[in-house]
Amino acid sequence: MMPLRLRQLLAVAILLALVSLLLGLVVGPLLAQFRSGEERIDELAQRLEVYRRLVAELPAQEARLAELQRDNPLSRLLLAESRPALAGAELQQQIGRLVGEMGAQLVSIQILNPDDGEAPLPTVGLKVHMRGETDQLVRLLYALAYHEPLLLVENVVVLSNPRVDMQRFRRAEDLKAVPSLDVTFDLKGFMAKEGTP
Repeated sequence: MMPLRLRQLLAVAILLALVSLLLGLVVGPLLAQFRSGEERIDELAQRLEVYRRLVAELPAQEARLAELQRDNPLSRLLLAESRPALAGAELQQQIGRLVGEMGAQLVSIQILNPDDGEAPLPTVGLKVHMRGETDQLVRLLYALAYHEPLLLVENVVVLSNPRVDMQRFRRAEDLKAVPSLDVTFDLKGFMAKEGTP
């Protein structure tokens, strides 16, 4: 038989082991869950503070966005019209005016179908046929290079004008009346997507 004192100590040790086991199995996870809940509450409180700050800045940011949309530097490079037919007409007017300002003769303009459906901006194209002199062509190409809206010149073909027949003209002033160059080129302009400011 065990002495009473030893049995009491053994009972207390078993009781302490059961209490610590109970604390470890029940209270420990509850305490860990409580701590993770506090961390989550702190995280959500910080996120809420960020959201409140963003909401407070929203009107200023919307005003800034509207200002940037108004002052869009890309808009000055695009044709004013966003529909292909109207943009083609606008482009025809612009090239007709430029060719006339250079003193050249505009023979014909043909609207080309856009070939690149995956381009970031829709395009409108023209096939331009004109007659003129070398200096007029140089000035026209220079004007197109620095033109706003942006216009791209492609597939330039420059030929001697077949109408200049040296044998038919006897006087030098008659020869100057017929332009010496026959020029064709493709002209491409960019449109804003429909529905964009």
